[in-house]
Amino acid sequence: MWREIRKSARWASAAALLLAAPAVMAEGEPSLLNDRFELALGTFGINSQPTIELNGSAGSAKVDFDREIGGGDSFRGRIDAQWRFAERHKLQFSAFGASQDRERRISEEIDWGDTSFPVDALVKFDSSFYVIAGVYDYSFVRRDTWELGANIGLHWTHLEGSLKAKAENSGGSLSRDVSESASLDAPLPVIGLRGLWSLTHDLWFEATAQYFALSIGDYDGNLQDYRASVTWQPRKWLGIGVGYERFTVDVDVEKDDFNGSLDWTYDGPMIFYNASF
Repeated sequence: MWREIRKSARWASAAALLLAAPAVMAEGEPSLLNDRFELALGTFGINSQPTIELNGSAGSAKVDFDREIGGGDSFRGRIDAQWRFAERHKLQFSAFGASQDRERRISEEIDWGDTSFPVDALVKFDSSFYVIAGVYDYSFVRRDTWELGANIGLHWTHLEGSLKAKAENSGGSLSRDVSESASLDAPLPVIGLRGLWSLTHDLWFEATAQYFALSIGDYDGNLQDYRASVTWQPRKWLGIGVGYERFTVDVDVEKDDFNGSLDWTYDGPMIFYNASF
């Protein structure tokens, strides 16, 4: 009798484990709506460079680095991370940057800042930037398969541009080496909206829009950032995403170390590895 009872108990235990297995597996499945941490590493493509105006004793001119460097797509690194510290609250962080340079013999004089670059000078154009952003996001509508949120935060854009020409390569138009550079830090606050939807069991769609116009102190300008992406997340530590982003910053600055303007719009595709846990 006891043998039959023990045998029945073993079968009951095995059945319970089989019934519980799907629930255990479900608890271990990734969910971009519920997982506390998310990390994305990838690349992005850009098809434009900034236009920088630098005022100085030589005059005021806008240098279109997109035209001078030659434009073209370039791929760079990017990181995005978020921490959902409560059901409706999370912090988001992103950082990305790129650099490009080119030498070109100019056919028109360029007066930039305190320096003049004459016709026929072989000028080296350098441009580099990085953007760091941090925002707080609150989900004001939350359902089983989607959520809508509002966010507020800060975008910090750092950009450097320089022009250099050597007298020996100027065809006699320069008597000495000349150079001019500009460096700008533009901390601009942003407010925005975000939506996240579960399309299928493993497929997620996210869209964000951020904007801010600011006129205070030494800064007068605006920032816009729009992004949409689709992520396939079959496992917590294995996800692949593609997306598209358009980023615009237009700012006038009157400071001792930079007096001029920055006008820049970049847009391009993204591809990234995603982990959610």
